[in-house]
Amino acid sequence: MRGLTPRQWSLSLARRRDAVLSPVYGDDAALLDDRRAAWLRLLDMFAEHYGDDGPVMLVRAPARVNIMGVHVDHRKGQVNCLTHRREVQMVVRVRNDDRVRLCNVDSERFPGREFSIREEMGAGPWPEWVPFIESPRIADAVRVTQGQWQNYIKAAVLRLQHAFPDRDIAGMDIAAQGDIPAGSGLSSSSALVVAAAVATVAANALLVEPARLVDLSAEGELHVGTRGGAGDQAAMIFGRRGQVAHIGFFPCRLIRYVPFPAGYDIVIANSLRRAEKSKSEMSAYNQTIAAYGASLLLLKQVLVDELGLCRAELDGMVQQLGDFSLHPPEFPERLLYRALKCIPERLSRAELLARLPEHTETLQRSFRTHDEPAGGYRTRAVAMYGLSEIARGAATPDLLERGAVREFGNLMLISHDGDRVTQWSPESGSQPWSSEESRVTDAYLDRLIATGAPMMEQPGGYACSCEELDHIVDVCRRHPGVLGAGLTGAGLGGCALALVGREHTQGLLSALRRDYYDSRGLPFAAEVCVSVAGAGVL
Repeated sequence: MRGLTPRQWSLSLARRRDAVLSPVYGDDAALLDDRRAAWLRLLDMFAEHYGDDGPVMLVRAPARVNIMGVHVDHRKGQVNCLTHRREVQMVVRVRNDDRVRLCNVDSERFPGREFSIREEMGAGPWPEWVPFIESPRIADAVRVTQGQWQNYIKAAVLRLQHAFPDRDIAGMDIAAQGDIPAGSGLSSSSALVVAAAVATVAANALLVEPARLVDLSAEGELHVGTRGGAGDQAAMIFGRRGQVAHIGFFPCRLIRYVPFPAGYDIVIANSLRRAEKSKSEMSAYNQTIAAYGASLLLLKQVLVDELGLCRAELDGMVQQLGDFSLHPPEFPERLLYRALKCIPERLSRAELLARLPEHTETLQRSFRTHDEPAGGYRTRAVAMYGLSEIARGAATPDLLERGAVREFGNLMLISHDGDRVTQWSPESGSQPWSSEESRVTDAYLDRLIATGAPMMEQPGGYACSCEELDHIVDVCRRHPGVLGAGLTGAGLGGCALALVGREHTQGLLSALRRDYYDSRGLPFAAEVCVSVAGAGVL
């Protein structure tokens, strides 16, 4: 099917109902018609802007739905993801120069743009990627254009050019569109990066293994200022229709696929509060990343100085929070609870620098990505969340495989309690949330040390939810047939998920309409997750 002009593609899609689209979207006639119409609209736009001469490629990257393993991909945790029918679509034609020209169906929000690959390379110290993106000219340019869609295309193209220094990456004409709601927690921005990366690889016949493409896409996204992991990109690239992809990191690898449980649905409810990483929320997001990094340094310090572990052995085994779970004999849960108790609940920047003088450079680099949080970094609560969520993410595929759906749903509820900032009820509305579990108090840790309660059953306190997401989750957990619910994505807005028995799905959608959307005067924005294939070229 490759080598077709836009008009030939349009004729082919109009005539062939299943051969091209069904392997990606399944056999649902309504979904196939919807996707066909979207591709035909985009092909028409491409021909209008760039002409009908020459072959084009059709490239797509779907929305990501992470059902367990939230906020831990960058801590060497494991994620468990579905891919959803919403997607970024691109029609792409290779150019014979280095210019990348962009147009978008939604031209008001995403106006046409153009850039030269070589000119962008000359804007900073090119030999090393991180110094390049952190150089003054690049950082200033990103700040001035923060949130603009061309930066995500640049992120993919430039990172691949950097990875292939002996190749002159070709320019492209790209027409794009997408129906992943921006700021929804379904990774619309990462889908844009992944689609551009897939297009660049195909346009230049680059040999890139899927795991390497995940890493390059994630490293490229650092260009726009986000300091996260590669979970979103991995979910899109490794996605498989009808399957939960269980993915590990450092190195990125697909561990296995597990069929999604029969007879259940994932309902996606958009809070309609945008999770904007391009404004103040970026600072809040990066604050928790900094708390993760600081808490690991503190845990290792405590394990050596106060609990007597050998520093050389510890450094050899542990570089990220996820490494503790890889060595259960050396790091039993009671030992980790004791170490957590030796870390203060909160620490200011000055206190962190005083406690960790040998890591001043690392801490200062982290501090530059965000404003200092009022009251200090929640080092203990964030560390507890990370350790427990890593345990939940690792346990998920076995639970699903043996049909322990109710147990898995309970872990979803515990996970969200670790992100929770409010609690909603019909009687009292939304009230601030605080518990000794979310603060990880000394008394709470004493009980865990005494009982040896499982780490994965502890919520911790990452606190990246918001009133709207908590409201949705609490509506869901009160509804019959719902086994679990929690936010997906980075939080601070976006979407929440509910795991529900299929016979109760329509009732849950009605309850969400009444108790969340209508009560807040919002348009209805909940839907059932429809699993599709991962990113690629049609």
